[in-house]
Amino acid sequence: MFGKKFNLDLEALISQVVNGHGYLHYGYWESGHQGEFTLARVGLAQQHYFEKMVSVFPPDVRSILDVGSGTGSNALAMVNRGYQVDCVCPSSHLNQIARSKLPSACQIHETRFEDYREPARYDLLLFSESFHYLDTRAALRQIDRIANKGAVIFDYFIREDSSERKFIRHQAFKDAVTQELGGRFAITEDLDLTDKISPTFEALDQIKNRFLKPFVGQSLEDLRRDHRITNLLVRLLFRKPLQKLFRKSDRYTSFVQNYEYRLIRLDRIAGAPV
Repeated sequence: MFGKKFNLDLEALISQVVNGHGYLHYGYWESGHQGEFTLARVGLAQQHYFEKMVSVFPPDVRSILDVGSGTGSNALAMVNRGYQVDCVCPSSHLNQIARSKLPSACQIHETRFEDYREPARYDLLLFSESFHYLDTRAALRQIDRIANKGAVIFDYFIREDSSERKFIRHQAFKDAVTQELGGRFAITEDLDLTDKISPTFEALDQIKNRFLKPFVGQSLEDLRRDHRITNLLVRLLFRKPLQKLFRKSDRYTSFVQNYEYRLIRLDRIAGAPV
């Protein structure tokens, strides 16, 4: 009954309520979650994520293309810091949300980044949890075509010893950079921040397992006892999300076993053709 569109709307709404931003990215936990299993703490970690990402921007950046801009929350935060920001996102639904919050000066291009053909250039291209969805080599060629200064990628890669196959491994990414951008770009930052990002999953697992699941379970039991027909309708209409809710969640273990989360900066080499 609930698809990706509903989940994105719900996540954005929760983030908007708890911290006023509507971020969809993970949180950055400098000192772990310290047992603070609250949505407010998750929201604060999401703000810290944004601040960490911006901290590695090259100097003198003015214009940014936000690739995979989603609901536009990162773009709005960057606009509020004085950057000129445009967006690329293939989802008409997410772009509708973004247009409702971004100033009219922000152009939103509704296309896959690999198919993006606009002639404008930008100082920086930003990939916040969007790069892993892209064709790596095509994306790197687009960076070469569009970026005056470079790109920042804050995203996860498959661990070398993982059996996962859906996304790219970190070493394969570096090899692709050498092959596609060698002599024109260099990786100047490459930070493994898995231990700072992964507490997001532990906090969300705990919120679900310790608070949400018992609350919903007790509510259903009350319905079963006092409103049997309503209970049957609820269980029928919400069967799949309820099944998912009542499965024990351990996304934290799965994530750290299979992925590494990295903050990467690519800089155009001085003197390289633009």
